[in-house]
Amino acid sequence: MDFLNKAFEQVKDLFTSMTPGSRIIAGLLVVAIVTSVAFLFQGEMFEKDVPILSGAPIAPADQTAIIAAFSTEGLDNYEVIGSQVYVPRSRRVDYIAALVKNDAIPPGFHDASDKAIGEASPFESEQHRADRQKVAKEKEMALVLRNMRGIEYASVQYDMEDKGGFPRRKVYTASVVVRPSGSAELDAKTAKSIQNYVAHSIAGLSSEYVSVMDLNSSRTFSGGVDDLESVADDPYAARKKFFENHWTEQIQNALRDIKGSNVTVNVQLDPEMNRIEKGIKYDPRPTPLAQSSQKSSEMRKSLPDGGRPGLNAQQPAAANGQAAITAQPLNEQTSESNREETLAVTNQDYTQMQIASLTPKQVKVTVSIPSQYYADVWHAQHPTPEGQPLPTPDPGELKKIEDETKKSVEENVITLLPEQPKGDDPYPQVFVRTAPHISDTPTPEPAVADTAMAWLATNWQTLVTIGFAVMGMMMLRSMLASKGGAAEEESSFRLEDPAASKGGDAAKKDDQAENNMQGLLKKRFAQSSGPNLKNELAEMVKEDPDTALGILQTWIGSPN
Repeated sequence: MDFLNKAFEQVKDLFTSMTPGSRIIAGLLVVAIVTSVAFLFQGEMFEKDVPILSGAPIAPADQTAIIAAFSTEGLDNYEVIGSQVYVPRSRRVDYIAALVKNDAIPPGFHDASDKAIGEASPFESEQHRADRQKVAKEKEMALVLRNMRGIEYASVQYDMEDKGGFPRRKVYTASVVVRPSGSAELDAKTAKSIQNYVAHSIAGLSSEYVSVMDLNSSRTFSGGVDDLESVADDPYAARKKFFENHWTEQIQNALRDIKGSNVTVNVQLDPEMNRIEKGIKYDPRPTPLAQSSQKSSEMRKSLPDGGRPGLNAQQPAAANGQAAITAQPLNEQTSESNREETLAVTNQDYTQMQIASLTPKQVKVTVSIPSQYYADVWHAQHPTPEGQPLPTPDPGELKKIEDETKKSVEENVITLLPEQPKGDDPYPQVFVRTAPHISDTPTPEPAVADTAMAWLATNWQTLVTIGFAVMGMMMLRSMLASKGGAAEEESSFRLEDPAASKGGDAAKKDDQAENNMQGLLKKRFAQSSGPNLKNELAEMVKEDPDTALGILQTWIGSPN
């Protein structure tokens, strides 16, 4: 305390010894310093400048848990800005300890699964273990969905129904509740992505049994999302875009030497998704595999027809009967047969062909060439001597260059496209057009006043701080100058007329004059040494003998 009292007394003495003008300047200097410090530390720059999780984004659901943990521990010096929670740098450890104590640290991937596995006990029932793992899986899936771009909140629940029978049949269903960021609504493409993710995360679950609800629009995407609502997932649109990009890239590479050219490709696909052709073709001439032949002949002999008529011809010949006078010849018959067998097969061709789906049916290309390109070609063909202005191209020559360029482009492009039936137009798939040259309108420069105002609006605080600093330095300089001038005035010698000293102030003025003379003599003689002392005294006597005499008398008679 004694140190403070001494310092206060010194400041008080210094302030009382100042002139009124110096006191005003000192006061203004103190105000400038205080104001500068206030501007420097405005907004509590060094209090809430540290994100609690080192810049990692925090979901709104996790921010609620973090704020609850701070409230429980009585910590209220924080600020929530967007996806960050800022806390004082000096107390960051205390805030993190509050999160750990209240289990409010935002979860990471697999944390729920690791916790479920770590809490497993050999004494728990199978149903309890399955329920705990199910809840952990739901938390994991919800965390993944919350980290999707545009999703602020997500919750996942799924269930399983045992249909029994043999084999046992289980039916899974799932429901997902999401809230997009801000007031945005969930689109069909994102809903289908969520359905596919949940279905693939749960074994045995089909995406048709996953329901997604949007809290912002109160819309529910039940079952399979219609592919027509998501053009990106339409096979026709995806294949069309692929072929268009493919031909656009090839044509742009072929026309790389034409500066400023623009290529647009339109592809029409065969809408047939799938086709399989089968056919059998028979050969009209069979091929013999085996051949056999058989030939046979037969001879038969018989008596001639007729005989003696009557009963005697039918009786056996008697021993003493009359013998036949003449013998008759026998009848003979001969027959032949031929048999041939041939084993042959007919050749046949079996064909099965599968046609690719959604193949390009027609491709058309539009190429735009800027008119300035023709002028550049003309100037390249007619170089201008250095230092001379560019001449104006001849319109007829420009037209010729244009026609040649168009024909060259058509010939180059048609070789990259699939063949199409040609009619009168040799290039029915290619259309080349000339784009008119539009001079670039320069962007007007902003007015100096607008630029200056914008700059001042951004940097006015810095300018004010610099202004106060400069003002303070000028005030300090003025104080030093005024103090030095007063000291010099007090130490300077002032001549006074003895006759002017009258009344009660005479003794006071004499004492002051005496002190001034002593100081002047001491200073003057201290700076002089040797032979110069005599010269100095001689000068003083010449200038004012009476005053010099008085000074010498006073100086010689002084005990100092």
